[in-house]
Amino acid sequence: MDENAMNFLPIEDIEQFVADGQLVELQTQLERVHPADIAVLLDELEPETAVTVFELLPVEIASEVLDETGGQVRQELVEKVDDERLADLLDELPMDDAAEFLEDLPEEVSDRLIGLMEPEEAAEVQGLLAYEEETAGRLMTRDVVALRRQWTVSETFDYLRSLEDAETLHYLYVVDRDKKLIGVVPLRVLILSQPDATIESLMSSDVASVPATADQEELAEFVARYDYFVVPVVSETNELLGVVTVDDVLDIFEEEVTEDIQRLGGSEPLDQPYFAVSVFQIVRKRIGWLLLLFVASTLSGEVIRFFQNELDLIVALGFFITLITGTGGNAGSQTVATIIRAITLDEVRLSNLGAAWRREVSVGLLLGVVMGAVGIVRALLWQTGFEVALVVALTLPIIVIWSTTVATVIPILADRVRIDPTVISGPMIATIVDATGLLIYFSLAKLILGI
Repeated sequence: MDENAMNFLPIEDIEQFVADGQLVELQTQLERVHPADIAVLLDELEPETAVTVFELLPVEIASEVLDETGGQVRQELVEKVDDERLADLLDELPMDDAAEFLEDLPEEVSDRLIGLMEPEEAAEVQGLLAYEEETAGRLMTRDVVALRRQWTVSETFDYLRSLEDAETLHYLYVVDRDKKLIGVVPLRVLILSQPDATIESLMSSDVASVPATADQEELAEFVARYDYFVVPVVSETNELLGVVTVDDVLDIFEEEVTEDIQRLGGSEPLDQPYFAVSVFQIVRKRIGWLLLLFVASTLSGEVIRFFQNELDLIVALGFFITLITGTGGNAGSQTVATIIRAITLDEVRLSNLGAAWRREVSVGLLLGVVMGAVGIVRALLWQTGFEVALVVALTLPIIVIWSTTVATVIPILADRVRIDPTVISGPMIATIVDATGLLIYFSLAKLILGI
């Protein structure tokens, strides 16, 4: 199949082929479509139709499609497709991709499929799964080209031609007799060199690597910083174990962004595809933070109860409670999103907290002045009286500055003590700002209105 094929097969045509029983014709059409596009098509089909279509694919295409499928379809395939066929497809995949597929399955299903795989592939997958989750060791592939320093270019090309498979040939790594990493030779350099030149004369001893125990987030930052296509993974004794390629790093970025988004919403991230997680598991992921935020939200009620006499005297103060809390929460959400992104890019850290705070306070002051001007007009239009309008106008700049301060300081301090900033940001900051914002609002009201 042409790997660059971009043929599009409409969903309606696939469903019609299946309904008419024209499966041979459908199989021919599918062989012209890229596996990643087939995976997208399966996600859009009814589950039973998706399984029927998947069964038509030859092993080499089906394995790539299996690797690209979404959570719901993947779960359906695991349940409906014969275990022997699934094991054959896993044998066909790069072992790091096979390990990634298996780690999302229930342990009994994963063990059953590994037992049906070819012994060599099964052993390699088990070796990868032995590493901790979200580490370089779990993500690496062992299909790596290792050269010896005394080889000539001619001998190296003979060796490369003898290989049955290799994950990547962008960089060729050099090891000693103990398999310890000692250098790297870019393929471009090898191609342009004389046949009798030795690998030792061509290699660079300054080779960057990561330990197998490195966290995947650190690995992703490493690749992003140095723009590597591939990174060698080594043991504690610097033995070359495998490589992690850039496609796996892109998956890491997607996974980390997904986790951050879920945490920003006040929920623990799901460790499996959405449709593979039970309702009770989702509840367990969400209930902790929801209860914590619920308790924290009662602080706002306590503030309102504390100032109940003032509200009874001047009812108009209550008109602006949601305006005050909403403005503070929204300003904080904008700031925390910006700061967390800056922390991720290593642009903001504890050493420049002061500079970040001054910058955000400047922004908050300007935004607050604009919001205050709009607020006083809104209050006067509601005929609340000038003094109440003045309270609203003064509160808004102060609450915006305060919310930007909280949203700047808390994530940076959390990152400094190695707590994921997204865990305590978002809803938590909004809840804190709500309560303190009301305290500021009613305190100003007492001062200006003399109540």
